[in-house]
Amino acid sequence: MNYFPFYKRFFLLTFLLAFLFLTFSSCKRDKFGHTTEEIDIAYLIPEAEIDTEEAEIWIKQLIDAKQSELYFPDSFARSFLKEQLYLFYQKNNFQPVWYSATTVLPHTQSLMGYLKSAGSEGLNEDAYALADIDETQTALLGTDGDYDLPKLMKLDVFTTAMALTYLNHIKAGRVKPDEVGDELNIWLEDYHPADFVDVLYSATQNNTFDDIIKKAEPQYELYAKLKEAREEYKKIVREGGWEKINIENYKKIKIDSTEEFNRHELVPTIRNILSKTGDLQLTENDASDTSQVYDKKLQEAVKNFQERHTLERDGVVGNNLLKELATSAETRLEQIELNMERMRWLRDSLGDSYIIVNVPSYWMRLYDYGKRNFETKVMVGRSFHATPLFVDTMKYVVMSPKWHVPVSIATNEMLPKLRRGGSYFSRNNFSIYQRTSSGVREISPSSVNWSNVSNMGNYSIVQNSGAGNALGRVKFIFPNANNVYMHDTPSTQFDKADRALSHGCIRLHEPEALANYILKEKPETWTPEKIHETMYGGTTTNVYLDRQWVVHIVYWTTWVDDNGKVHFSKDVYGYDQAQKDILAKRDKNLEEWMQKRSKEFSVLKKNELAMK
Repeated sequence: MNYFPFYKRFFLLTFLLAFLFLTFSSCKRDKFGHTTEEIDIAYLIPEAEIDTEEAEIWIKQLIDAKQSELYFPDSFARSFLKEQLYLFYQKNNFQPVWYSATTVLPHTQSLMGYLKSAGSEGLNEDAYALADIDETQTALLGTDGDYDLPKLMKLDVFTTAMALTYLNHIKAGRVKPDEVGDELNIWLEDYHPADFVDVLYSATQNNTFDDIIKKAEPQYELYAKLKEAREEYKKIVREGGWEKINIENYKKIKIDSTEEFNRHELVPTIRNILSKTGDLQLTENDASDTSQVYDKKLQEAVKNFQERHTLERDGVVGNNLLKELATSAETRLEQIELNMERMRWLRDSLGDSYIIVNVPSYWMRLYDYGKRNFETKVMVGRSFHATPLFVDTMKYVVMSPKWHVPVSIATNEMLPKLRRGGSYFSRNNFSIYQRTSSGVREISPSSVNWSNVSNMGNYSIVQNSGAGNALGRVKFIFPNANNVYMHDTPSTQFDKADRALSHGCIRLHEPEALANYILKEKPETWTPEKIHETMYGGTTTNVYLDRQWVVHIVYWTTWVDDNGKVHFSKDVYGYDQAQKDILAKRDKNLEEWMQKRSKEFSVLKKNELAMK
């Protein structure tokens, strides 16, 4: 009798049982027998629709796994985007979206085209894992009709994550507004990641990425113009920029059209820079001109440059102008990209009727149903009294206003004057009130020993209506927690280029003209003559508005005018630098994220290539 087949079968069965025992006892498994800790176990299935219940388990494992942090580079948006990721696949019945077993689908190619050109939006292309996706596609796809479900799903999920990341970068930005200047609580707009599940799903079904990208971008002409300006300056950078100036060598400089100052060794360099920036048009003969004479043509070009850089348009080359000329093309390109980012922090709609106050450029513009109908110069807060940046709605206009001096100004600026005595308060039409247990009463400045007062919290100082009132003849109220508003002023410093001069409120150069426009909604009651009479009449009058004027106080150090000229302003509050520092830190974190992510993808590529 031959016992070998029996013993052979016995040993094979024993080995198989031991193997199964060790395998199943070593890790937790889902209902299909797949481990929940390791999501990269390979098994092959034919190219067909995946079982929805099984695919859902894989999607959940992929999203919830520890490695899921490698799907999204921005930690502050990760939780929201992970939720979006799951909802997207739920909408697609948990099927792969971007790849079949053998090919990259057409809508995936469209997406990759946008990711590869992310720089045109002022974004960092490294954030979208292009090299990893491309290489992993090559390794995983084209396996003769078979594919590795976990790895294919992982690549698919990662591609979706990059699509969601890119769309949110375009829509909401890479930086949260409250990260910039947060120590002073200046930026008051919130970060709002956008829900792109439905539109992204529609784009994958219909290959309509052009539509969703355009809708994700800020829908403002100002953004579109900045995007064009970026391409212009990118071209200048690619061509080598312009000549450099070491300002340390020219600490005291003056070049103008007078005979004493109209020659200088820097003139050819200035001519080169202004020809590159578009302020000076050169003929072929001019391009080779090495003359050191500061002629009329160059002076006009300097004036154009000064106007575009928020400087006094006097045609004189001094230290302030030289600093702007010495700023490289690379820095200007970066400045444009910083401001493109800030445009993403605006609301989806500026409103039908709205006002923009641009703090570092010192202007206010009124738009009526999208058309700019009024513009005026403004003064804004000094660097230590920075004008806050926010959005609110104008509710009423106050004519012949009184100025209720804020406690901080009363304590820091008025109290020292009270201690010195004299006639300052009577000459400037101030009244002083004291709060006591029996109520509020007006007092004489001389009735209090101000040396014993350290804080003006129990006192109110009010400047009555009149010619010398700090608020002038009219103010425009859009109620907000910062107590900031726009107003007239007796100041005459609007001819200055640098107008960061106030305590934080916005002083208007032409307040009466603005009042006339705003109150056109009440033509029978508030004629220009009636407005003027009430402004100068001395009786405080509130006029409540029917129309909703949305006021946006913004910080744009770069913008483009109606003629396509790119304007730059000084970073008066240091927000450009703060934003650059945040992005530099984010890019450093991105490098670390890329290394971890590349390591994860290299496992997919190596394993799959080995199988092939």
